[in-house]
Amino acid sequence: MVKERAEKKLEGMLRASGLHKKASYSPGEVQAILGCSESTYWRLLARCERDPGTDQLRYPDCLDSYMLQRTRRVRFDELVEYLIRNNTYERNHGIDPNQLDLFGT
Repeated sequence: MVKERAEKKLEGMLRASGLHKKASYSPGEVQAILGCSESTYWRLLARCERDPGTDQLRYPDCLDSYMLQRTRRVRFDELVEYLIRNNTYERNHGIDPNQLDLFGT
C-alpha cells in the first residue's frame, strides 16, 4: 500500500468516525478511527519498540505515540504508517526482519 492510498484510506476512516484531519489524536479519537477497544489501543502502544540497530519499529502491529501533558497522542503520519505496515499481503508474504537469514541473501 503506497502512502497516498493509505492517506486516502485514513481520511475515509476519519469521515466515518466524524473526525477531521489534524496533526495528532487523543486515545479516544484513535480508538474511534481504528474501531478498536481501549485495551487493544493500549496494547498497540505498549508493543511499540524500536530496533537499536536500524531505529525501525520491531513489530508492525504497534503504534508510536508521544506524551502531551498527561495524555498519549498519536500523530496523523503514524496512523498512515500503521496502515502501510499492516497491509495484509505484505505481512503474510514480506520478509520478517526478526527471522534469521539462513541462506545469506
